[in-house]
Amino acid sequence: MKAEGLKIWAVVFSALVLSLGLSGFVPAKLYEDSVLVMNVEGAVPEYTPFNPFWGLFAPAPLTVTDKVMVLRKASVDRNVKALVVAVRDNSMGMGKAQELRDAILRYRKSGKPAACCIEMEGQADLSYYLASSCDQIYVSPASFMSVNGLTQLHFYLGGFFEKVKLSVQVLKVKEYKTFGDTLSRRDMSPFDREMSEALLNSSWDQFLNGIAAGRNKSKAEIAGYIDQDLLLPEKYQAAGMVDGVKYLDEVIDGLKKAGGNKDLAVVKEREYAAISPQALGVNVGPKVAVIYGVGSIVNLDPGGSPWYGSIMPAEITVMELEEAAKDDSIKGVIFRVDSPGGSALASDLIWRATQKLREKKPLVVSMSDVAGSGGYYISAGADAIVAHPGTLTGSIGVVSAHIGARGLLGWLQVGTTVLSKGTYAQVDNWTRPWTESEQAKEMDGITGVYNLFVDRVSKGRKMSKEDVDKIGKGRVYTGLQAKELGLVDELGGIDVATEIIKKKLGVKDLRLVYHRKPITLWKILLGKTQEDLVGAMFGPVAVDLKNQLVLNSMYKDGEKLFLSPTIRLE
Repeated sequence: MKAEGLKIWAVVFSALVLSLGLSGFVPAKLYEDSVLVMNVEGAVPEYTPFNPFWGLFAPAPLTVTDKVMVLRKASVDRNVKALVVAVRDNSMGMGKAQELRDAILRYRKSGKPAACCIEMEGQADLSYYLASSCDQIYVSPASFMSVNGLTQLHFYLGGFFEKVKLSVQVLKVKEYKTFGDTLSRRDMSPFDREMSEALLNSSWDQFLNGIAAGRNKSKAEIAGYIDQDLLLPEKYQAAGMVDGVKYLDEVIDGLKKAGGNKDLAVVKEREYAAISPQALGVNVGPKVAVIYGVGSIVNLDPGGSPWYGSIMPAEITVMELEEAAKDDSIKGVIFRVDSPGGSALASDLIWRATQKLREKKPLVVSMSDVAGSGGYYISAGADAIVAHPGTLTGSIGVVSAHIGARGLLGWLQVGTTVLSKGTYAQVDNWTRPWTESEQAKEMDGITGVYNLFVDRVSKGRKMSKEDVDKIGKGRVYTGLQAKELGLVDELGGIDVATEIIKKKLGVKDLRLVYHRKPITLWKILLGKTQEDLVGAMFGPVAVDLKNQLVLNSMYKDGEKLFLSPTIRLE
């Protein structure tokens, strides 16, 4: 009887979970004569892991590539008469902003109007940059947004480690490999400053060019307006930076009237996303897998919360690439990379899987916000590399660090005794600093790893090792700079990557099949709770610092890393 009762409860619980889960999904249907409303808010993730429990508490957020597909469908759908993009607080990087921006511009080529309504207060530079891709921009009456220009924030923890009596020894190849500076320095090195200023200048030029083109003004005019006290919506309107001050519903009503049909339906992007692209005659043809390489690269999934946005375990990524190589129904692969790098070993294992895949079918890399260091390593062997002008990439270099606790242990009056055999047996001994001979051995190791990195890039990009070394040295570039140097082939997003695959296969269209890594509900909730709690209590800067500290803790003492410095534009 007891067993029967447990079975009944199991069935009831399963039915409850299933019903709640299904409540997060919207049935697909085609709409007649509609205004499509798209939201750009929150994290705007590169991808959402597969989870059968999505919908239990909230529907899965739409990814950047989901939104791109929504816009592609809307551009050919006769029933979609206009587009409204509602922009709210978000955490997009330059690459994602350009991905969405380009998709809106492609939509506008259909001749349909696209209006943006900004509902923000505070910093809104990249949001306004995105909005400038629409032919009309409106701002809600109480949106006192700030378009102040681009800035970078760099953390240096060397003084902190000194305070807590921990010694930090950083070895790197070469001078622009500044990730280790976060651990060892108190301030910015000359090489770091040179690189960071070059990145900022390139991004600033792209930023001004995009807005100037969208608002039909000169770069000088836009730069001048940004330097003015434009905070009130009316001031933006007077300067010609926006077309009016309206609420979102007023923007929608205005498009209805302009189209001569007040009865146009309003369709939200989530509803519209559920419509099959094939029903509209797009995304048809040979299957091409979109495999995501997102997050910091590690060898094995360490579990726990999805730190720093997400993690790219080599064991899972290699498996996905191998499965795509074996699947005869898959005719090509787009490898979507959004990663600052990580473990050198894990990066090389993923690189090896890309080469085995290329023996059977074409592989094109599409870079998002960042594909630096290990993120570039795993991309270097592709048939073609596509990056946004604002993507952060390159960082061909290696770094290794050792933290010694001798000072801290002494201050705490904790005694230690280490017994060992072998000259280098204590190289991983965290109770003391590296000796000179141990440093020399570690330096030999990372130099060898750097040479391997250079060799991979040399073969993949068909460049001499000498030329790779000249532009390597750990230096980060924007996608625009990287194309000029031959590190990427084309500028653009996943749409450009798709066009390259089409040409390689000799077809007019493709059916993109998106691969989503599985993840547990607990992992999703735990990671989101951590991020939200820190952000609510201490603000976004504290979130960045927390992420930096957690990222540093992901790797073992002395591990060889293809990891680029964390550079975030705001």
